[in-house]
Amino acid sequence: MSEDLEAIGNADGGLRISAWAIRNPVPVAVLFIALVLAGMIAYTGLPVKQFPNVEFPMVSVTVTQNGAAPGEMETQVTRPIEDAMAGISNARNIISTVNQGISTTSIQFELGQDLKKKTDDVRARVDQARAILPREIDSPTVTRVELDSQPIMTYAVEAPGMSDAELSWFIDDTIGRTLQTAKGVSQIARVGGVNREINVLIDPAKLAGHGLTAAGVNNALRGFDLDAAGGRVAVGGREQTLRVLGAVKTLEALRDLTIPTGQGGYVKLTDVAQVGDGSSEVRGFARYNGRPVVGFQVMKTRDSSDVAVEDAATAALAKLQAKTPGVKFVRIFSSVDETRSSFEATQHVLLEGMILAALVVFIFLRDWRSTMITALAMPVSLIPTFLVMKYFGFSLNVVTLLALTLVVGILVDDAIVEIENIEKRVARGLRPYEAAMQGADAIGLAVVATTMAIVVVFTPVSFMAGMAGQFFREFGLTVSVAVLFSLVVARLLTPLMAAYLLKASHKPTPRKPFTGFYRNALEWALDHRILASIGGGIMFVGSLMLVPLLPTGFQPAGDPDYIYVKLQGPPGATASDMEDVAARVNTIFQGKPDVRGVFAQVGSTAATGGPGGFGGGFGGSDLRDGTVTIVLDEHRTITGDALRDRTLADLRLIPDARVSFLSSQGGAGIQQVLTGDDPVALLAASLELEKEMRTIRIITDPRPDVPPTGPEVVIRPRTADAARLGVTVDSIAQAARVATVGDIDANVAKLASGERRIPIRIRLPQEARADLAQIKALRVPTAGGALTTIDSVADVFFQAGPARIERLNRKRQQTIQGGLNGSVQGPAYKEIQALPIMQHLPPGVTKAET
Repeated sequence: MSEDLEAIGNADGGLRISAWAIRNPVPVAVLFIALVLAGMIAYTGLPVKQFPNVEFPMVSVTVTQNGAAPGEMETQVTRPIEDAMAGISNARNIISTVNQGISTTSIQFELGQDLKKKTDDVRARVDQARAILPREIDSPTVTRVELDSQPIMTYAVEAPGMSDAELSWFIDDTIGRTLQTAKGVSQIARVGGVNREINVLIDPAKLAGHGLTAAGVNNALRGFDLDAAGGRVAVGGREQTLRVLGAVKTLEALRDLTIPTGQGGYVKLTDVAQVGDGSSEVRGFARYNGRPVVGFQVMKTRDSSDVAVEDAATAALAKLQAKTPGVKFVRIFSSVDETRSSFEATQHVLLEGMILAALVVFIFLRDWRSTMITALAMPVSLIPTFLVMKYFGFSLNVVTLLALTLVVGILVDDAIVEIENIEKRVARGLRPYEAAMQGADAIGLAVVATTMAIVVVFTPVSFMAGMAGQFFREFGLTVSVAVLFSLVVARLLTPLMAAYLLKASHKPTPRKPFTGFYRNALEWALDHRILASIGGGIMFVGSLMLVPLLPTGFQPAGDPDYIYVKLQGPPGATASDMEDVAARVNTIFQGKPDVRGVFAQVGSTAATGGPGGFGGGFGGSDLRDGTVTIVLDEHRTITGDALRDRTLADLRLIPDARVSFLSSQGGAGIQQVLTGDDPVALLAASLELEKEMRTIRIITDPRPDVPPTGPEVVIRPRTADAARLGVTVDSIAQAARVATVGDIDANVAKLASGERRIPIRIRLPQEARADLAQIKALRVPTAGGALTTIDSVADVFFQAGPARIERLNRKRQQTIQGGLNGSVQGPAYKEIQALPIMQHLPPGVTKAET
């Protein structure tokens, strides 16, 4: 017997690992108890997220200038920024979006770059280009684009006892400070509302009578309403700081402020303007089920758990609700609901999978002891996997949960092979101890081979290139680690338990002969090797030929509990126009039985300067852009796609607006980008592409991403007249800007109110800004110190101008996008490339990578 055991041990490479485990049960038991306990502890610390950590290699540069048209922003801001980024290393694409008053340039780098270093490089280049940028811009902002920075929760706040400005400050200050103390919360962005401002509405006639201009009043306020450092003095033998305190503290003091006229005289502010405590100009709004609301969105840090952040934020809001009974928080939407339900469903599936796998094992082995030993391999292999996941910084997300669900059936394979080989020897009359010593080591190499075959298949998945590789990194390693733990269990724990827990057979039975259909089929294949090989080859080739027929896409289509609708207003649309569009969309959806709520956000509604919601993209927003989130009932009777089909015709009937559905990720289902240096040829090619895309059946509602050109008022100085009077273009622009929208925040005076510094905004009354004659009559200073009107040195007229400009790699860009009708992106892209316009693009126009 000892010779047989030695021979069998040699079959396992001389290692006899299982035999060692059987002879030394204590260290093996301690090892697995420690692994299970460590895995359970690690499991409690794993964050629960929707997606794995994905690093999007993009850095964004945002520059704002109040009231600047897209044309000026492109030539004076965007192009210098792009030129500064042109030589940066490993830059794949430079993408710019120019809206009214905001320019965003995003630099997309190759995967694998150190984004912290690249962000520093971009910031250094922006600092170098700052000297050639206009003085009137706000300080450029350089940030890394992170996919995890999207909001996970949206709330509306109702407070009948507060004005819009007070409620907005309550959200920015009280709610913001409360939630940012919660673990994992990174930022709170307000949606809707207005900022408090001191409005100084100037009277053009009175200004002219006192020899003042709007810019002059603004500069005077900024120079007099100021607290400044005065240095140090030594008084009484002690050193003391010297301060100059000129800032006014109250609104009454501001009204009584005296400003010089520039001719040796002076005048009170109220003699030339009306001063009141009000709010900023409305450039965006939010609506929930048609009601005006002020809301906020919660963003989390990169590595925090979605579920933990939601729980912490909900608890913090509950405490704040108890302290402020006059304020009501209405939860509108949370993407964590889908993450939480997916996580709980996976837990159930894992438990059900283990039970069913154990049941199948019991049906075949027909012994509860063998079934128990085999079934134990699943949790003992799975739980230590959480320890490795914690070490590598993984999370419990849709990818790792899929891996764990997939691997449940694989984990039991090695244990089944081991226990079956041992059971076979027990049935032939060997004691369980001897059967375990023989059977485990006899099958050892086969178990190792099958396990390593799985490892070498799944591990390379973790090292795929591209964005898909970042998603699947955690998938491949999670499967490989779990399978390796199952190998350790099969080689150590399963033989050990079989040796000490199985019972000897009272009626040994000889091995039954292998007969039946499978043996006959196998013998026929071995006797007819050529025919069998040909049949296998035909099946293999046939399978490959079916691959082109499979639909392709980045991820499978789902049925989330929300639908996104994109709003794009007509050129020159006002807040009232966009409110009407949002109200019409609300009317279409709110009455549906499967719709729980309709949340609309239009324009620059968030405190961060953009829409802040889903589908906002990287390019910011303006008053003509908006997103409507249709929140569906989780117990609905129809799918989101069916609801889209039912309401698409109604959305198309909304006048004076482009209204279209977005994908569940907040973007278009498909898009094709054209670039070129000739704007006229580029526009013509994009219009022809849109026309031809309408012939593709699987694409719905193709439309240009860039809104159409709109009217704009142009002031063109007459060079001879301006030079004769000594009027500069800069003084004309400053006078027009200050009188219509006010100066930028950095150049306006501030009123100190507690911890706040409230901007003092100088501009014309609303009715004066709507009168072109009043604009022409604005005063500008001449070289001799006198004043003259704008129309005496410049022509004021209307012309068409772009509402938004998109650029790709320093060229103009036109994007035609649309939805997908029951298909995915792969076939739709192929049909687009086959269109005649894509085969014969005009000179200077090229198609870009989509």
